[in-house]
Amino acid sequence: MDQDPDEITHLNRTETVCSDLEEKPPSYVQCNPHPFDKEDAEFKYIKGNVLPPETGSKNLIIPCHEFKSFQLTVGRDEFEQKIKFANEVIKFAAACMNCRTNGTIHFGVENGGDYRHGEILGIPVHNKELFVNTRDHYIKQCFFEKHHAHAEHSIRPPRFVEVSGGDTGGQRFVIEVDIVPSLSEMKETFYPVKLPDPDKSKKGAVVYFHPTIYKREGASSVRVPPDKIQEMPEYIRDRNFEREKAEHNEELSNDEVYRKLSELFTSIKKQMNNEVKYILVTDSCKKEDLENLSFLLGMKFFCVLDFDPNSKQGGLYRLYPKASPHFLEDCITESGSVADFIMKDSFSQTSWIFCNGQNDSDGQKPHHSKTWMENRMEHLVKVISQICNATLPPGTFEVLFLLLSPANPLQAEAFHEFYTGMNGRNNIKCILEDRENYNSWASLLQKTCNREALNNLSIVGTKLSHLDNMIQTIQASKVSVMQLLDNGTTYKDLLPYIEVLRSDECSCLNIDANDEEWKKEIRDTEMHFYRGGKVSWMNFWLAENGRCGEIVKRDAYETVAEHLNHVLGRTDSKEPVIAVTLSHQPGSGGSTVARHILWDFRKRLKCAIVNTSLPIESICDGAKTLQNNEGNGENLPVLLLVEDCDEEYIAELKIHLGQAVTDRPSKPSFILLHCKRSTLVKTPAHASLFVRVTYKLSKKEKHLFSWKLNDLQRNSKYKENSILTFVLMTKEYDPNYVHKYVKKLLEGIDQTSGTLNLIGCISLLNHYIADSYITESQCKAFFNRHLRHSTFQSVLRGKSGCLLSHYYAAELLCIRIIHCKVAEQILSQMMTPQSQTVTHLLDRDVFCNYETTPQVEKFIRQLFIKRNDNTDQVKLPFSALIAHIHDQEDKRVAEDVLEKACKCFDKDAFVAQQFARFLSYEKKFEKAERWVKRARLLQPSNSYISHTEGQIYKNWFFSTKGQSVERSPEGFKKAIKLALNAVDAFRSSQEASKLESDWNIAGYFGEVEVACAVVELMSKLDIFKSNDGCHMKLMKYLLTDWIPEQIGTAWAKCNRKLKGLHPNILETMESVYEHMAYFQPDKRSEEKAFEKLNTNAECFSHLFCNIIDSIDQIKQENMEHLISILRWHKIHHLGGGRFTKMLSLARDNLTKIIELSKNEQGNWHETDLQNTILSLIALAIDPDNFSQVKNDKKKLCELSDLLCEMSDPRQSPIPYFIQVLLYWPEADSGEESNSHLINALNTMNVLYQAKIKDNQAKKKTVHPHFFLGPGKGFQRFIRNINLGASSPWERSQNKLQRFAGWTEERKLYIQGHCKESKVPIHWGDKYSIPPWSRRVSFYLGFTLRGCVAYDIKNETEDGDV
Repeated sequence: MDQDPDEITHLNRTETVCSDLEEKPPSYVQCNPHPFDKEDAEFKYIKGNVLPPETGSKNLIIPCHEFKSFQLTVGRDEFEQKIKFANEVIKFAAACMNCRTNGTIHFGVENGGDYRHGEILGIPVHNKELFVNTRDHYIKQCFFEKHHAHAEHSIRPPRFVEVSGGDTGGQRFVIEVDIVPSLSEMKETFYPVKLPDPDKSKKGAVVYFHPTIYKREGASSVRVPPDKIQEMPEYIRDRNFEREKAEHNEELSNDEVYRKLSELFTSIKKQMNNEVKYILVTDSCKKEDLENLSFLLGMKFFCVLDFDPNSKQGGLYRLYPKASPHFLEDCITESGSVADFIMKDSFSQTSWIFCNGQNDSDGQKPHHSKTWMENRMEHLVKVISQICNATLPPGTFEVLFLLLSPANPLQAEAFHEFYTGMNGRNNIKCILEDRENYNSWASLLQKTCNREALNNLSIVGTKLSHLDNMIQTIQASKVSVMQLLDNGTTYKDLLPYIEVLRSDECSCLNIDANDEEWKKEIRDTEMHFYRGGKVSWMNFWLAENGRCGEIVKRDAYETVAEHLNHVLGRTDSKEPVIAVTLSHQPGSGGSTVARHILWDFRKRLKCAIVNTSLPIESICDGAKTLQNNEGNGENLPVLLLVEDCDEEYIAELKIHLGQAVTDRPSKPSFILLHCKRSTLVKTPAHASLFVRVTYKLSKKEKHLFSWKLNDLQRNSKYKENSILTFVLMTKEYDPNYVHKYVKKLLEGIDQTSGTLNLIGCISLLNHYIADSYITESQCKAFFNRHLRHSTFQSVLRGKSGCLLSHYYAAELLCIRIIHCKVAEQILSQMMTPQSQTVTHLLDRDVFCNYETTPQVEKFIRQLFIKRNDNTDQVKLPFSALIAHIHDQEDKRVAEDVLEKACKCFDKDAFVAQQFARFLSYEKKFEKAERWVKRARLLQPSNSYISHTEGQIYKNWFFSTKGQSVERSPEGFKKAIKLALNAVDAFRSSQEASKLESDWNIAGYFGEVEVACAVVELMSKLDIFKSNDGCHMKLMKYLLTDWIPEQIGTAWAKCNRKLKGLHPNILETMESVYEHMAYFQPDKRSEEKAFEKLNTNAECFSHLFCNIIDSIDQIKQENMEHLISILRWHKIHHLGGGRFTKMLSLARDNLTKIIELSKNEQGNWHETDLQNTILSLIALAIDPDNFSQVKNDKKKLCELSDLLCEMSDPRQSPIPYFIQVLLYWPEADSGEESNSHLINALNTMNVLYQAKIKDNQAKKKTVHPHFFLGPGKGFQRFIRNINLGASSPWERSQNKLQRFAGWTEERKLYIQGHCKESKVPIHWGDKYSIPPWSRRVSFYLGFTLRGCVAYDIKNETEDGDV
């Protein structure tokens, strides 16, 4: 007798995989199965995710599921795989067909053992045809011949769903077979099958079991016992009835339910360029309900308003462990406003707000309805009002009420607030499974909306399980176009760091060309672009698919494309990251060119836009993830668009991306398309990958723009006013044309309506602050306040609407003038003074509302604190707006405006600081002192505010100093007091800057300037006056305890501080000189300050430089102990004591410094020894002195060693810099010289690391004092100052020598004195070192950090070094 197939345990048993093959992951993510009975090539499973549990038949339409591991079987030969696959598929299919239920069997999904039930592992599939052919063959072998057609129709061909993520050990798939019985064919039929016997079957001789009838019971396929077969006809009739009823119900409900669900889940049609946000409002739900809420996992909620008091313990919250939980009370600040962070955080992480406490909370317990209304309802009202009126623009969010428990008045209040806040829009949907519950719900809402309106918003009576399946089908169609990366994440997961442009971007939209709503949407999208809005991917898609006209390509497009094609055509790239710069005048189409490049290259390369506001490290992680997903084997680069950032950011991004490259590519791994706005029209020298876009059109461009304008006007019927930005670009923004057109539009606006005030406010903001805007809600608030008989919508429809453009930023609908040139013209033509216009912007009830518009508040604040002009090239004494009011209106008006700004921003220290600066400029020092002290009170530890305080006292001091007629201690008393106040403020600035993340050394410059001026002022007193220029008395006063009787009383409170001036000046100058020796000066701010400091220092030294020549007078005054200080003044006056200056001194001065530094007893002082060595080296390096100066290098090395012994290794790097010059390898000079060199370089690097702060090294470039040239001895060292360029290797290559070295594990080395020695070399800021070994060459610079390589080039392509 044949064995029963259900008793087979060989291949039919539940398969598991031994623990050494796969390890059980520590956590899992539940996911939805592939859409039933659909083909989706983009759909992928993620390894380790878990499918919902195997199920039985729920309503015959929702498929049941069965999982098979198949891990052991795939390791066997193809014959055994076919037998096992056929056995499982035919058995499952027959059971589903006999029960009339849809179903899916999954192979490669675990069903127990060492893995979670439903865990996705996938299986390797080397031959897909094996399983396809097995299905076809065994349908004919297992079913009776009369049933072949039914089985062919019901059993779908195998579907191979790729598994990504984790270490899959090669490509894996889940094999799925869908079963779809059809009543129209089956009628009263039931289906016996004879399954292949895995144990007895052999190649060429398959053995089958006796025919058996199967059906589904629970989650299993079971055999119908022989004694129950006679009951099958009746069973089949019952199942047919149930199936017919299910199909009928589906047909009745699908249209209506799908309509409402589509409104909820496919609102993308209404907002093509903006992601729809979802808000969930829910209450208690049963445990079994949670099993049918899988669709919620596919929704990214902006926030959840949860009224379930047990949500944390056993409710919906448990499905969202990554949500950010808050109690309703947490959302409200002490002032009664909504906490900003709650709404801001919601954009990146779902905010889960418990609206009625939690039972497991100690302080936030649930309230009964009455108590809740009294204590918590007001909080809920504020939160919902914030969402509807400020946080999310209308039409960009959907609210879902999920009502699974009896209706309650708490949720009814939430519905009321949303419904009224959204003006009764259809963007609300309610899901209720129970009709009685719906009736109660409708009763609670009868005052909010009528029953008919509520019916249209509600999905009632549909089983939750059915609804779950329908929604998942909709979601699956959306997820499929998101595309999965190889590690299982989606492109969307790379947000917010990079925004990926998919190769099939926008293709998910099913546009009906005859649909009026679509026609309007397409027209609005096109017009938004041509009236000045930023181009969107939808614009390109519409143009590419013939839905609207082509987008004009400027000449720069072809140039950039040529650069990219050239880069892609290389086969020997030596750089992992390449940058192409696209510089454009504002509004000239540069951003459109950049995005057009990405759009056209999206099918060749992975393309993305970088979010420059986020950390570079995170951006690089996302870019590397995208680059690793490049799977075509061509090692193509990722194209990254980086917009409106400085060159420092690009250099830093290149370094980080370069460090992320771990293999040696034949092409660059990343191409940066740097799109930046610039008002300058010149192309920088030596810019090979630089493209400029200006308002000036070429002959070809003029033709294209003219043709496009005619096309828009003739075919698309656009009026000039509606596409004004494009019209102006066609005219190259000719000032006369812009003036004429703006004048025409302004004349068409009612001069008495107040609309001009709003236009003026926006123009003022746009003119002075780039990328500024105001929000739609602020426009409406302005109209409610100033124009009660007009609406904002009416303005947009009128003449003024032609001047305005709107777009979405920070999730707000924003309004701006269509172009900066138009804003400039509006301001120049309006009769209203800018001082009056800015007063409107300072209206706290409209524009400066802390609760709702922080970004606009920031823009308005910048009007008063941004001191750069519109080119960003000139630093103004105060903001450009205030400068205009000061120069063009009245300085008193400018003062009034600033004072009003300070009252408006009463908690902002920096606005008060700028007001104080202005008052100081106007010499209103007493008032300036009050305001800067207020700023210090608000920001007590800010170095810039302390510096401003010092500047005010400094200016006051110089003003008072010039007014002093009486040259007596009493006459100078006020000036001295102000100067000391300035010094104190500058020293506070110095201390504060040590704790800050940027280099602010202005306090050092300020202190030296004032202190030197005070000493010079004191020298004019009769008691300190000197006829021979020695100022012996003044030196005695400053450096000893002596206080002349004449000043003892007058300066009693100042003497202590005055006596501290001399050592403080020396200490401060030393700090500045060391800083300038370390780093390349910032030409815009530091070079002038450094020149002034040198002037002050020379004046200071000049006062005392001749005292050392009067030895008898020194002895007479008992000042012999000060001889070393007096000698310092003489040496300093000659140019000594300053490392950077000594290297460029004339021979006579150097000789005098050597003479002054000599020590007769042979006991060197550290400073004298350093001055001597540097002077000797400077003489030796200068080619003019080479023939006359004979240096004993050995003696110099001995002196240098002595200097290093005397120096504190934690202080100055200069002794070690000297060692590097002296011990730099010239020939094989042995281990000792090599040791000196390596120790010196290591010490310099340690000192450098101690000096820099967390972020400062990124902003400051170390300064090379020498480059290595082709000469011998000291003549090898070429002073940077003699090379005449910021990048001397670009212009003085004939004077420099390329040096050979090699890379090793991201480090750079050269050979030292011995063949086996490795000397570490740093590399310049614009370069990166690959992780693999490679020979390189470079120019070598000598800095106080150590040796730095510039212009690094690869010398070999192989890795052998």
